[in-house]
Amino acid sequence: LLALALGTSSAEDHVVEFSLSRGSVLRTGLSLPPLARRATLTEDLINNITDTAYFVDVEVGSPGQKVSLLFDTGSSDTWVISYRADLCTDPSVQLTLNSKCLDTYDPAKSSTYSLVQTGGLNISYIAGAGAFGDYFTDDLSIGGAVIKKLQMGYATVVPQAYGIMGLGFSSNVATLSKYPTIMDQLSSQGLITSKAFSLYLNDVRSEGGTILFGGVDQDKFIGPLTVLPIVRSIFTGNFTQFEVMVSALSLRFTNGTKTDLSSPALTASLPAILDSGTTLTYLPNNLALQVFRAVGAETYGVSGLAFVDCELPNLQPELTMNFTFGSATISVPVRDLVLDLLGASASAIPGLPFERSCYFTIQSNAGFQASRRAPNYALIGSNFLRSAYVVYDMDNLQIGIAQANLNSTTSKISELKANGSATGGLSGLTGVAAQQTSSTPTTTATTTTSSSSTTAADGG
Repeated sequence: LLALALGTSSAEDHVVEFSLSRGSVLRTGLSLPPLARRATLTEDLINNITDTAYFVDVEVGSPGQKVSLLFDTGSSDTWVISYRADLCTDPSVQLTLNSKCLDTYDPAKSSTYSLVQTGGLNISYIAGAGAFGDYFTDDLSIGGAVIKKLQMGYATVVPQAYGIMGLGFSSNVATLSKYPTIMDQLSSQGLITSKAFSLYLNDVRSEGGTILFGGVDQDKFIGPLTVLPIVRSIFTGNFTQFEVMVSALSLRFTNGTKTDLSSPALTASLPAILDSGTTLTYLPNNLALQVFRAVGAETYGVSGLAFVDCELPNLQPELTMNFTFGSATISVPVRDLVLDLLGASASAIPGLPFERSCYFTIQSNAGFQASRRAPNYALIGSNFLRSAYVVYDMDNLQIGIAQANLNSTTSKISELKANGSATGGLSGLTGVAAQQTSSTPTTTATTTTSSSSTTAADGG
């Protein structure tokens, strides 16, 4: 994992800022398409994908034990890995997952630990894999703010080498006995005024982005912030996910031509879950096939996974995929549509017409339909979210969205009040007039101030 800068908090403004770093993992919030027994090549591709997930460093317990957690808007539970988890102690599990324990938590070393429920943690993220263990409470420090007695999972059986920080609704926690999540506790303990956070993942070529709890950074997005209602989940009928409606999808090519995607699902608007913990974006199969045909993508074997020519960014350097939400259109550049999985020496995949095959970050959700039984929805992951600035307002059940101002080295932070307002509410917030940089990644940390002041990054 990349090193994280320390976060900052402001007692006066009730805004907590924290840095996100990008790490090496491919993750989906839902089940992966089924793989045939001989589809080991696809399995290897999935296991070796890099630079696709975002992590935060926190401290758990008293004294604090440092752990890195995957930042996930698509789930609600926060859980850490036990020092005695199977991945830490069982060589066969280490061989299967091709990993070993990274950061772990030992409750015996914390004076503020309290057991809540033995065996209560039971979360499934990928078919056949999940996190299992207990629920407990302890203090968690993030960005200089300390959350007291936060309920978390203590995982003794794990599917990966890292825990999860779930930022979703408490209605979506993985237990029948609902409990306050991180966002609930940040708000109820007075650390932030509003139960809202802003996400800026930044350029794929940068080291990471930032998250603001209780605030919004107007230097990190372009133009007005479009406000969308969060809609009830197509799966539960309740407000359990950050789900909004997509009204149009299109592709624009280097020569200026535009291809509009069409589907009965889009005619009535398409439900879409915004999930930072998912690497790729999954569309209804009929829409995904239109995208595949337009860019020359090919599906591989029984898995149905889509690949493109690794030369696509050179052949179509100005290619964008465009997602429209109400009055906002977010353009995703070609560099976020192509993932080079294996490098030049090992990327010739049998049966595909490319000298070098790269993973296409737009995939079909067909593999989810058997378990979810709802084909007309999209799961929108970090490959899209890097191009957007997103404000998740849980108090008012709304999402603010705008095109991201990539590689911004300045900040203009405003506190979001309890009623969802900053300067006139989310709908009154406007970012910069245009992209302020040449889209060249920055590796320096930004310095920030609240209200309307703006400062440049060190060495910027």
